[in-house]
Amino acid sequence: MASCSVSKDVRHKEKPPIPKTKVDDLFDPKLRSFGKKGNSVLLLLPMSGNNESIGRNILNACLLAVDNSRNIDFHLIDTANTSIEKCKMYDYFKDKNLKAIIGPVFFHEIKPYSALFPDVPILSFSNNLKINRGHIFACGLSLQDEIQALMAYANSQEINSFLIMLPEGDIGTQILEILEDELKKYGLEEGDDLEIIRYSSISRKAATKYAKNSNKKAVFVINPILTISKLKDIRVFTVSSAALSNSEAWDGVIFAFSDNDELRKFSERYNANFGVYPNVLDIIGHDLMKIVREFINLQKPIVGNHHQGCMGEFLIDKNTGPKRDLQIFRMENSQKKELTKIEVLNN
Repeated sequence: MASCSVSKDVRHKEKPPIPKTKVDDLFDPKLRSFGKKGNSVLLLLPMSGNNESIGRNILNACLLAVDNSRNIDFHLIDTANTSIEKCKMYDYFKDKNLKAIIGPVFFHEIKPYSALFPDVPILSFSNNLKINRGHIFACGLSLQDEIQALMAYANSQEINSFLIMLPEGDIGTQILEILEDELKKYGLEEGDDLEIIRYSSISRKAATKYAKNSNKKAVFVINPILTISKLKDIRVFTVSSAALSNSEAWDGVIFAFSDNDELRKFSERYNANFGVYPNVLDIIGHDLMKIVREFINLQKPIVGNHHQGCMGEFLIDKNTGPKRDLQIFRMENSQKKELTKIEVLNN
């Protein structure tokens, strides 16, 4: 049901291809079953269209996590291919002992697959907690977890005034609602101690000047609209997906993420194979593949168990999805430097 080769990472075509045996074990253009291994896992990723690179990079991460999976058949479906008939998909998998689904990437894609496979765990890449119910889990890095950790850190540093500068639109509104809820815990509401700016466009010069003259101790943004070096007495906070997407543009920013030996080893291995370091979705894909392998091979339940991965220790709750143990970092010279650790796992 997919039609493109994944033998090499699309961003670095000069890199050597993944060994063919590994590609054949996972990437199945015609959804044929290799060896009838008794258990099936389905990957739902965009392998064509505008988001092709996202799907290919996640798939690269999954390829690195399928070692010693001799009893599992992996199947890949291109979620961007609108010609795929979902009823035929159900007919194909009903006798394949489908154990789990990894994906899809985007929130709006989840509903039809959840209806097709009502009894199969779906580990999506979405971070929208509204999808968590029954067999569906939002396994993306939760904005609630990130912002909760950041605001706890800000409170520990006696930061009692904030300027929030967010773009207009759904994402800005979603983040603002979470921020307002978290800041209320520390007695901050809109007024002298909390100012909220929504913008459709703004220059870096204008945004930096406004922040500098705001008399606030901290600013929260999700776009690189500030020259942070000019805000010496003001802390700048953002979400990890922004900070890690362009480390040079975010030098000096503070964000919540995770770091451990497993992540460092995986990042080096990913870079050695594909010539770049993995992004957040790639890292999550690697962890989800590990969870599924443990579920099938070790009968370790997906829900209610503590899992250890590249994103640290986390628990997947049946109602709220994963809760991760995050750390606080500052970006310095394009490298993340840990400031302190905020425990959110059991909050």
